[in-house]
Amino acid sequence: MIDENLIYDLGAHKGEDTGFYLKKGFKVVAIEAVPEFCSALGQQFSQQVATGQLKILNLAVAKTPGNIDFYVNTEHSVWGTANLEWVKRNQMLGAASVQKITVKAERLADIMRDHGIPRYCKIDIEGNDFDALSSLENISEPPRFVSIESEKKNWNDLVKEFELLRSLGYSKYKIVDQSLVSLQEPPQPATEGCFQPHKFEQGSSGLFGNELPGRWMDMFETLEVYKGIFRGYALAGDAGIFQGRKSVFRMLGGIQAALVRAAGRKDYRFPDFPPAGWYDTHAAR
Repeated sequence: MIDENLIYDLGAHKGEDTGFYLKKGFKVVAIEAVPEFCSALGQQFSQQVATGQLKILNLAVAKTPGNIDFYVNTEHSVWGTANLEWVKRNQMLGAASVQKITVKAERLADIMRDHGIPRYCKIDIEGNDFDALSSLENISEPPRFVSIESEKKNWNDLVKEFELLRSLGYSKYKIVDQSLVSLQEPPQPATEGCFQPHKFEQGSSGLFGNELPGRWMDMFETLEVYKGIFRGYALAGDAGIFQGRKSVFRMLGGIQAALVRAAGRKDYRFPDFPPAGWYDTHAAR
């Protein structure tokens, strides 16, 4: 049974999202693989830990339980990952310094059996989002809302994500360009938890559930939107034709994003060619 007052923050990092969920009055299970980040979260939110509003789990989430290798990125901490392909990607993007640690891993479905099924589950674990989501096939009722960082290079993998989401009962979707999250403002009156003014920092996941901007789309319309995102990645993404942070296409995309933010717009003037970047898929049942 879903606990409508519970949120999971998978990939809690430094609490960028956890803090927002707590402010809105939700209970939070924050899951983070890096021990130092867990300790910092415990200090930052010590009052909420003491009252039981926040649980911090020092875990990785994987296909199978057990001890696994986790690669802490010492140059860009948010890029810590258990996925070797993502380690190679990070090296290509200039963040090559990593520290390998061993962490305990559990399946997301098992964690939910122990700590409850949340209203919303944010999944952002750098390359292993699909593995976390796939374990939910084994629970009776998945969360009402989930979000993942979607695939942007391999079309077949993207389709598999949506097939999995559909098999779990999700039928409505929104795509959120994370470069624009800093423009989001919590609506008043609130439709998720209580209203709290909040300034989203770059790198946070932003609004969720019924408070997300934009309209819900079905799977096929959402995939049509992703075609434009794939075009942008084919040109200027991690392994694009004009890859690299100093490429002309990458710089033009960055300029477009900066202009959008400066103008206070919440979408791009040329949506068929959005900048390569971080896009989350939010799904609702």
